[in-house]
Amino acid sequence: MLRAAGTAMAVTLRNFFRHPVTVHYPRVTRAYPDRLRGILALTYDPETGEENCIGCRLCEYICPPQVIKVEMLKAPSRNYAKTFALELYACEFCELCVQVCPTDAIVMLRTFDLATSDRRELLLDKDRLHALGRQFTPSWATGTGLRAMQAPAPKGGGKGQASGKDAAE
Repeated sequence: MLRAAGTAMAVTLRNFFRHPVTVHYPRVTRAYPDRLRGILALTYDPETGEENCIGCRLCEYICPPQVIKVEMLKAPSRNYAKTFALELYACEFCELCVQVCPTDAIVMLRTFDLATSDRRELLLDKDRLHALGRQFTPSWATGTGLRAMQAPAPKGGGKGQASGKDAAE
C-alpha cells in the first residue's frame, strides 16, 4: 500500500512541473479541421441576393428529432420560407437536412462557437440563421456535393476496368 502511494505521488510530481495543454477559449482558439461540420445556417444566392430556401419542408420531414419548423410562402415567381425555426439545443447534427435540401439553402458551418448559458438563445429563427451563414465560413459539404458523392457509379465502369470481352480471355 505504501508502494502504491509512493508511485502515485511520483506521477503527480512529474505532471506538476509539465506545461499545461489547456487552450484558454475564447481568448485562444484552435484551428478547425478542414472537414469540420458544425452549426447550421441558411444561405443566400450570391448572384441575385435572394434566399435559397424555397420552403419545401424536406428538411423538416427528414429531421429525426423534429427540431426544424418551416412555413412556406407561395409567391408569383417562386416559393419562399415564411418562417424557418431551428431548435439547436436538440439538434443531433446528423446532416440529413443538408443532404436533402434541393437548393443548398441549409449548410453546416466550420464552427461550433455558439455557447450560451440561456437555452432560449439556441432557438434560431430565419434571420439568425441567415446572420450565422454570413458570419462564418460554410463547410465543404453541401447538399448537391454530398448527393454527388453518394450517387452510384456511372454504368460502363471506369478506365481501369477491363471489358467483359477482355475478362473472358
